[in-house]
Amino acid sequence: MRVELDKKSLFALASDTRLDILRALEPTRRSVSQLAEVVGVDKAAVYRHLKKLEEGGFVKRYEDHGFVYYGLSWKARDILSPNENTKIVIMLSSSWLLVLGAIAFIALSFSAFAGERASEANQGNGQSAMDLFFTQGSGDLSVLVGIVLGAAAVVIAFFALRSLKRPKQSVPAPERVAEEA
Repeated sequence: MRVELDKKSLFALASDTRLDILRALEPTRRSVSQLAEVVGVDKAAVYRHLKKLEEGGFVKRYEDHGFVYYGLSWKARDILSPNENTKIVIMLSSSWLLVLGAIAFIALSFSAFAGERASEANQGNGQSAMDLFFTQGSGDLSVLVGIVLGAAAVVIAFFALRSLKRPKQSVPAPERVAEEA
């Protein structure tokens, strides 16, 4: 996902207080009162800064049970932590490599199975006992390794795709907000 910054976005990021507000909103949604307390600025100033951040597309306003909360947009999340998706890309890439490895080992087991059939047909043709042992045992081992690699690929892909779903920000309980205010 690419973040595009226009004139309003750059203006919204041009204040240290606004950047502090964005950092304060990173873990969870907060009300104006909570932000004023965390950032150390009066509520009116926080409200003005939030309006600028909202115009720039960095903050979203949420109403819940009569309370107004502000949370980060995905644009702001990508600016605050740009390397978040690197882990997902690495996991998906390694799962594809494991799938290719599983396919290779299963193909090896089929070739070993074909070799086993050929050795049964040519049992008296001077083939050593060691060659027969490795040919017959490698098919079973290759299938087992292929299955293990395939299972590992599925597990890694599952966790990578699960990480792709953006987590919802938690909203503080209204009772706690009322007590803090």
